[in-house]
This record gives sequence, C-alpha cells and structure tokens, in this order.
Amino acid sequence: MTGVAGRWMRHVQAHPGDVAIHGRSRVATYHDLATRASGHLAELDAVPGGDPVLIVCADPVETVAVMLAAMACGRVFAPVDVRTPPARLAMAIDDLRPGAVVVDRSGSPVLAATGREGFRTLDARDVRDHAVDPARWHRGEPDGPGYVYFTSGTTGRPKGVVGSLPAITHFVTWEIDLLDAGRGTRVSSLTSAGFDAFLRDAFVPLCSGGTMVVAPHSARGGQGLARWLESNRVQILHCVPTVFRTLRAAGLTSGSLPELRAVLLAGEPVRPSDVRSWQELFGTEKELINLYGPTETTMTKLFHRMTAADASADSVPVGRPLPGVAVRLLESGEVELRTPFPLHGYLGERQGGFDPSDPHRFRTGDLGRFRPDGSLELLGRRDRQVKVNGVRVELDDVANVLMRCPGVHDAHVVLTGEKLCAYVVAEDGRHEQRVLRHLREQLPPGVIPAVFVWLDELPRTLSGKVDRPRLPQPPDKPRGRERADAF
Repeated sequence: MTGVAGRWMRHVQAHPGDVAIHGRSRVATYHDLATRASGHLAELDAVPGGDPVLIVCADPVETVAVMLAAMACGRVFAPVDVRTPPARLAMAIDDLRPGAVVVDRSGSPVLAATGREGFRTLDARDVRDHAVDPARWHRGEPDGPGYVYFTSGTTGRPKGVVGSLPAITHFVTWEIDLLDAGRGTRVSSLTSAGFDAFLRDAFVPLCSGGTMVVAPHSARGGQGLARWLESNRVQILHCVPTVFRTLRAAGLTSGSLPELRAVLLAGEPVRPSDVRSWQELFGTEKELINLYGPTETTMTKLFHRMTAADASADSVPVGRPLPGVAVRLLESGEVELRTPFPLHGYLGERQGGFDPSDPHRFRTGDLGRFRPDGSLELLGRRDRQVKVNGVRVELDDVANVLMRCPGVHDAHVVLTGEKLCAYVVAEDGRHEQRVLRHLREQLPPGVIPAVFVWLDELPRTLSGKVDRPRLPQPPDKPRGRERADAF
C-alpha cells in the first residue's frame, strides 16, 4: 500500500495548483506545500544522525511541511501545541531527545523558555523553499516508530505515545474510501497539531486531492463555527461531541450548511439526543459517524454510521472495527483491540495497556459489551468504577442519566471521599428538585449524588475532554435538602 507521503506526492504531481491547505493566515497549493516540505527536508538532511524532530509551530502549513519532510528522511516527528507550558515542554524534550526542533514565530519563545539545549534549532522563517524531488516521498513506510504524540499522563508528566506511519495510512485510506473523498473535497481542521486527530484532519484531504481547511479560533464552536463552515464550503467536519452540540444550538435551519455532507464525532461519548436533534433538522442527508480509538492504537479503530434508531436508544454504540482490526472483551469487561500493525508503546516503556507478549494488542481501559447485532457499546472507563456504600457504581452511567434529564446540557460525576458529587450544566441555572426527581426514577437510592455543583460550563482540556483538576471543590458537607432528597 502506498503510504500517506506517496499518496500526497501523487496529487502534487497531478494537480500542483490545487489548494492543499487553507490556513488561518495563508493559503498553500500542493506545489507550495511541496516546496516548503522540500526546504525543511534539506535542513533535516543536514542534521547529523537520525534522531527525532520536535515541531513547535502555530502555522499548520509549516507543521504539515515538517511532518512530510520527516517522513521523507525517515525521522520520527513529534508535534506539540505552541500553548504547551514551558515546564511541560521541557519534560517532553527530555523524553524525546530530539536531534532538531523546528519553531516558528509563535514557537520560538516557548522553546527558549524551556532552557533546554543539545539539539539543532531550525526556525521556519529562515527555511527557504526548495526544488521538489518526488522520489524522496515515494519510499516505503517501515513498521517502526514514525511519530510521537504526548498525552496528559496520570502522574502529571506527559507520556509520549509512539505510532507508526502504516497505521496512519490504514486509517486515512479507510476514511477516504468510506466518504468517497476526492479532488476538491474540503475537510475541516479544528484540532491543535498537538493532538493525534490533527493527522486525520491533514492527511484525509491531502491524500485524496482535497483541501485541509483550518478554522480560526473564533470558529471553534457555536455560531462562529456555523458561519465558518458555510463561508468555507466545508464538506467533512471532524469534531468532538461537545463542539458539535454548540453547533447544533447555533440556530441552524434545515437549509443551513448546504455543502456539509458528513460529521465525524470522536473523543467523547455521543448521546442519543445528539442524533435526534441533528436528524430532526437534516434527516440522514448530512451523515453522523461515531469514531472510536485511543491514541495508543493510532486514531480510529471502530466506527458506527448513525441511524434514526440511535435517536431513540439509551446509548449510541461505537460500532464495528475497521478492516484488519479485531476487538474482544476480557473477563473484566474491558475492551481489548488488536491492530494490523505493531504498537510501539510509550517512550522508554511498554507499560499501561500494552501486551508485552503481543505488540499488536492494547487494553483500552474502557468497559464495553456487544449488542445482539455485533456492534460494540461502551459502558464507561474501568478507572471510573467506584464503590459507594459497598455498591459498585459506574460514574459515567450516573452522568448519562443526568444528561437525559430535561434542561440538563452537560454533567460529570466524581467520587469525593465516600459520596458522589455531580457537576451539572443546566438550561436555566439550578433545578435541584427536578433533577432529583428524575434521578430517583432512574437510579437506586444509593447511587444518587449527595452533592450538586451547578456550573455555566464544564472546564475542558484543549482536546475537549473534561478537565477534572479544574473542577471546583465541592462543599465539605452536602446541603441538608440535597441529602434528604437524595437519600
């Protein structure tokens, strides 16, 4: 199978004047991107050894160009968000041990603030465009390490997840075929380069002859996103469900988003209400697709094309595996994935969910069950199982019940000491009595939260997930009325 770099180069050669990336501050044709990548390739060729290249650039054109250059010279690339705190970036540098770091105007001061040395610093502003040698990109893709993405880590130290280029090619080829993406297809990019979803946003269009359309910060949700999607004629939207909900609440009509034909959701659970509210407007004309796959296994490994049945179900499944992927449930109910390509673990270690006896297997930490039709339904995280008064409780189950309550937009449940605390975002502020009545109808008394914290919105990370350390501390003692109503 031709790799992502080779597929991209075919379009460079066939249609060099087509727009490859419509960025926030500039537009790059396929020829422009190729000459930028060739310029970065010349710089990397001059760096001794084959150590990784760290990318600290705000400009997506430069970021993608460096990725392509790294592929051509066989170096591992590691993109990070330019908003990464210097102390955290310093830890990433210590673990990665790069031979070169590429920065732009935004990334240069962040790198300088780390105080780290011992590598070649390449400023993208000094890199000149270079003549293109297509043969450099028509090379095979080795199964070995190809890229690194840093995740949060449970200890506060970032963990570098090592992935392979064939795994990117596997996913990108699948999505292109699924959506019949081709020359001119316009694909959104709302994701920071510091998250592996950026690979999907970039290489689905670039490997199909389409255009990667990068959203400005003002278009990351709500009416700003709706206006941007329409004015930029976006056809394929990738986003997390949280962002999708802000889009749906932006006053859309059945005539809105005329060019959009598919929305692919990943990173968080999709709710039946998401499907229902979307299909009430658009039917199945603008398809909704649920994607699932941890960073450790390279993006999506299961998918589900949503139907009207999902709108009235209790939950939305993550579906069936991609070709070549196998899924099974362990005795504990944990989901294990088997990929067609070797997994390389974390930088310097293979702990966590990786199987030391089989490099193709990964335990996800997610709990699941198979539906009668063979599709997989997720039941929450293994580390989100707690015991309250001797009763095992799935915190995500409680949150899901909360979110089915009329007027509740978002919810997150945690265990504080020996009691459950619910963080709730509601339509008109507090609705303790209504919410408690709803919970009593749906849950046993022992698993109803004893404390409620009402918020305007849940704090979220850059990737859209709930930022648990930023949740406000709940009261030391539950209020009497809540305690009485709950128990």
